[in-house]
Amino acid sequence: MASSDLQPGSLQTEPQSLPLTVIGPTGERRRVLVDRSPFRIGRLPDRELTLKDGRISRDHAQILLEDGQYFIEDVNSRHGVFVNGRKAARAPLRRRDRIDFGIEDSYCIYVGDAPAFQTPLLQKVAALPGAPESAGNLTRLSAVLDVARTLESSGNVDDVLAAAVDAALAITKAERGFLMLKNERGELEIRVARDDQGQDLAEDDLQTPRGVISEALHQRSELFAMSFDPSMGRKVNPSETVVALQLRSVVCVPLLKIRLGESAETRVLSAKQDTIGVLYMDTRRAGANLIDGAKEVLQTLAIEISSVLENARLLDEERKKHQLEQELNIARDIQQALLPPQMPADGWLQAAGSSQACFQVGGDYFDVIEITPDRWGFVLADVSGKGVSAALLTSLLQGAFFSAAAGSQSLSESVARINAYVSARSRHARFATAFCATLRQDGAMRWVNAGHCAGLLARAGGAIEWLEPTACPIGLFADAEFASKDLKIEHGDRLVLYSDGVSEAASFSNERYGEKRLGDFVQANRGLTPQEL
Repeated sequence: MASSDLQPGSLQTEPQSLPLTVIGPTGERRRVLVDRSPFRIGRLPDRELTLKDGRISRDHAQILLEDGQYFIEDVNSRHGVFVNGRKAARAPLRRRDRIDFGIEDSYCIYVGDAPAFQTPLLQKVAALPGAPESAGNLTRLSAVLDVARTLESSGNVDDVLAAAVDAALAITKAERGFLMLKNERGELEIRVARDDQGQDLAEDDLQTPRGVISEALHQRSELFAMSFDPSMGRKVNPSETVVALQLRSVVCVPLLKIRLGESAETRVLSAKQDTIGVLYMDTRRAGANLIDGAKEVLQTLAIEISSVLENARLLDEERKKHQLEQELNIARDIQQALLPPQMPADGWLQAAGSSQACFQVGGDYFDVIEITPDRWGFVLADVSGKGVSAALLTSLLQGAFFSAAAGSQSLSESVARINAYVSARSRHARFATAFCATLRQDGAMRWVNAGHCAGLLARAGGAIEWLEPTACPIGLFADAEFASKDLKIEHGDRLVLYSDGVSEAASFSNERYGEKRLGDFVQANRGLTPQEL
């Protein structure tokens, strides 16, 4: 099979393979391969290329392959399809063709590779009046965006935000800039404070009350613009006014929450709920007009800042997810290594066990230990929590139970010592429920249920006995007592121990499996061996 690069004026890719570069409203890029004909483009989620913009039609366009040539067709869309700036009902596609959808600040698509990146922000800065000043601003903002794209993947967001504030000061000729973000309580906190010389400022350099800024932010009528006067809408101390602060000009640019890749096709933005912060700038220079000719640029810069913050949030989530996955994999390996490699399958005692986690790791642990040829010990425990710390507590329990089984103490004393041992070494109030027992060949069984699910004793004659908890979970209280009970196991009886993952399993209608179903199942299958059961 042979292939060649796209050449101007023709498409010489392999059949049914056309590379596209999709650029979103905030400048993010992704590579898409046209691998079928028709290749549908629209707002609906089942399109081959879904564009999440409420202004894009549900079925907007489609790409067709006909006799080795690709075409794009408008599918009766609302705003139309444009190829290289010209509206087209149907047009052939060539390398470097630009496809738009009749919306200025929405998606665009390039056939093959896109040209050098230029965001809407740079385009608007380039159009500012005053060539020398605009050229300087363009250089500054170009550097900002280069830094942003470089550092988004490294997580050094503060450097990017500082560069963005520097760029805003360069555009407006303001003396000071403060980028403030909302905390969990909805209050504005200063993230970046800079002056027009590129130096960091102290937080108390912002003399305008943050509460006044926050009030203006929430009461604004436009999403990306706001009026600001410290004395508006309330009685204030004269020392809080713009005049008293000797400020000649103040401008505030709201920052909105941007959710990249949101599943909703359309969503109404709220000035109060979707505002994540504000870019505040002021100056004491006489005759300064910070917003003159720069309103659209500042608004677009605000979108860029919001995009950086959202990308940082997504990156942080991805890192945490990856860290959690690694931790759970380690925990899974630890717990699987702790399970007994084999169980007694013949002789006077037969046993079988299985642990299947619903996710990557579970908190269950079981073991069967031969104490003497005519006496066995067994335990099933459910450790609280997940991850490596829970797995380490499980390994701690295994060692403690193994040591106790070899000792001469009673079962109650052994569990009490294990409890004290775990309580002294377990942090963050971790604990474990457990069912522990010893069984002799003559059928005499002594057991302790430390806050665990009731053991199910299915008698050979058909009766069911539930071995309810006799004590609190292990690890909760260092001086807890663990009373034991005795019973007689007869030939043909079956003892089933389980964790709440079985009894609390739910159907799609949220109906619990429950202990009664479990008991009925065990009795209905009492002829099976432990391995079969």
